[in-house]
Amino acid sequence: MTLFLQAVVSGLTFGSIYGLVGLGYVIVYKATKVLNFALGDLVMLGAMIGLILHVEQEIPYWPTFFAVLLIVALLGLLIERVAYRPLIKAPHFAIILTTAAVGEIIRSLARIWRGDELRYFPAILSRRPLDVGGIAVSPLGLGIIGIGLALVLIFYLFFNFSTTGKTMRAASQNLDAASLVGIDVPRTFALLWAIASAMAAAAGILIAPLVLITPEMGNIAIKAFVAAILGGFTSIPGAIVGGLLWGVTENLVGVYISTAFKDVVAFIVLITVLMVKPAGLFGKKQRARV
Repeated sequence: MTLFLQAVVSGLTFGSIYGLVGLGYVIVYKATKVLNFALGDLVMLGAMIGLILHVEQEIPYWPTFFAVLLIVALLGLLIERVAYRPLIKAPHFAIILTTAAVGEIIRSLARIWRGDELRYFPAILSRRPLDVGGIAVSPLGLGIIGIGLALVLIFYLFFNFSTTGKTMRAASQNLDAASLVGIDVPRTFALLWAIASAMAAAAGILIAPLVLITPEMGNIAIKAFVAAILGGFTSIPGAIVGGLLWGVTENLVGVYISTAFKDVVAFIVLITVLMVKPAGLFGKKQRARV
C-alpha cells in the first residue's frame, strides 16, 4: 500500500504539469475550435527564459516566475495576432498547421540562440525526500503540485466569477450571440491565447528542476494534449482531472510493470476509455449541425 501511495504522489507531480498545459489546449479550443500546437514550445521557452533570468541574471525566483508568465503571455498575443486572426476564415486544419509551424520556428530559434544545451533549473525547494507516514515526499514535488493547482484554482475563479472571465465563457459558447450583445470577440480570443500561453510557461518553469532544459523539452505537451482528450476536450475540469490521471497512471505502470511500458499501457487505458465514452470522462457529446 505504501508503494502504491508513493507512486500516486509522484505521479501527481507530473500530472499537475500535464493538467496546466492541457488546460491551455482546452480553453483555446473551446472558443476557437483550433488546436494550438505551439504550446509545447512555449513550455520550453518558459523554462529557458526562466533559466536566463534566475540563473544568469540572478533575479529572485518569484519575480522571475511572474516575468516569464508575462513575457510568454505577450508572445501568445503575438501568435494570435499573426498566426490566427489573419486566417480566422480559413479551414481549421490550415490554422492548426500554422500553429505547428510557429512552434517549429520557436524551437529552431531556441537552438540558434542557446544551442542544444542540457541544463537543470535550480530547485526553489529541497529535493531531499521527507518521510510522511512511510511515504517519501520531497518539498519540491509538493511545491510543484501546490503551485500548479493554485494556478488552476486562480484561473477557475477568474473564469467563473470575474466580468472578463464571464465574457470569455460567453464568447466560447456562442460567438454570434456574444457579438450581438457587444462583446469584443477578437479581444476576448486574444486574452484566451495569452492565458493559455502563460499556463504553458508556468508548466515549463515548474517542471524545469525535474528535467533537462533543451529545445526538445516541449514534447511533454504531447502527453498533456492526450490527457486533455482523456478528460474530455470540451471540459475545463476534465483537462485538469485528465492530466492528474495520466500522470498517476503512467507512474503506477512504471512502478508495477516497467518504465519501458508506461506509455504503452497509458495509451491502452486512453483507448479503452474513449471506446466506452468517446467524448472523454467529462466531455459532452457534440452534435454537428447540418
